[in-house]
Amino acid sequence: MSEVTSRAPSREDERDAPPGRAGRQGGERASTGDGDDRPPRRRGRRILPVLVTLCVAAVAAYACWLLWNAYMASPWTRDGAVRVYVVAVAPEVAGQIVDLPVHDNQFVHKGDVLMKIDPQDYRVAVDLSQAALDQAQADYVNKQSQAARRLQLTDLATTPEQKEQYVSSARMAQADVEQQKANLDRAKINMDRTEIRSPVNGWVTNLLTQQGNYATTGATALSVVDADSFWVDGYFEETTIAPIREGDPAKIYLLGYKQVVLGHVDSLARGIVVSNATPGGSGLATVNPIFTWVRLAQRVPVRIHIDSVPPTVRLVQGMTATVEIDVPPGSRATPVADTGSKPGAGGPDGGQPGPLSVTAPPSPSPQNAITFTAPIAKAGGPLGGPGSGAAGTGTPGKP
Repeated sequence: MSEVTSRAPSREDERDAPPGRAGRQGGERASTGDGDDRPPRRRGRRILPVLVTLCVAAVAAYACWLLWNAYMASPWTRDGAVRVYVVAVAPEVAGQIVDLPVHDNQFVHKGDVLMKIDPQDYRVAVDLSQAALDQAQADYVNKQSQAARRLQLTDLATTPEQKEQYVSSARMAQADVEQQKANLDRAKINMDRTEIRSPVNGWVTNLLTQQGNYATTGATALSVVDADSFWVDGYFEETTIAPIREGDPAKIYLLGYKQVVLGHVDSLARGIVVSNATPGGSGLATVNPIFTWVRLAQRVPVRIHIDSVPPTVRLVQGMTATVEIDVPPGSRATPVADTGSKPGAGGPDGGQPGPLSVTAPPSPSPQNAITFTAPIAKAGGPLGGPGSGAAGTGTPGKP
């Protein structure tokens, strides 16, 4: 009997017992400390999904903030292009090309010979000019002696008019000597111009001239890409150029390379073509129709000076680039023009509008040419010229 009364109630007894009794039995188990701990675990399982959701939301919000700063706070554009100066080399004298020591896409240094024109005619011109100078000098010496003798005679032996004639003749002979000297110098200059040399360091590009062709004065014979003049033009929307300043660091992402090219803002363009300002054939304004509910932002060119180029990057004129400007924190737009009065209030004294006062931006410190990671080889140029490429291949260099 005592064994039956001391047995703890089972789960079946709790289900079969009345509600009041089950509550008392639950209270007795809770008071003795032998109860089940499953209800707290269930509460922990309910809180865990909420915490995970909050963490994911926080990470997503932070990612959205980073994307917003990357796309909106920092000015950037995909509409960029690599630019470079191209020197059009044209002969200053005419003649047949007798020597063409360069080939297409070859790197050349400043002063290297690009082509030679037949110098025979110009050598003959030098000899003729030298002979004419010798003749003029001899004539001048003769007339100078005659004038000196006439000046020593008295007025009984010769008249003053004759003396003046001999002196004038000597002076004309002297002027003729100076003219023949100038002709000789010009003939020597033309002789030197038969050798056309490279005015810059760069690459000969699109070479179509061949040895034996006739070179015409002033006609472009070949073109040289200036290796020290590369820059990038980024065409930014007018709504994003306000915080851009000269000297701001810039990152350039070329379409064909993963490496980043570093640079800085060199200058901002102060004008673009306005189609509505171009007069038509009748002299009237040409006004293009627009949609009043859509306003497209114009694009303003921003010139980016290239500071350094990775050794594996080859810059080519016209390459597509994405430009990102690192605007310093707290940068704000400053007015570029100030009339000295409030809008619509006239001039500073309330009269006629005063002259426009333009605030010039601070001039950036002078920059050197592009800094290449690989030094320019003595005979081949930056990275991959004939001095650094495969033996005997003459591979053009890379900036």
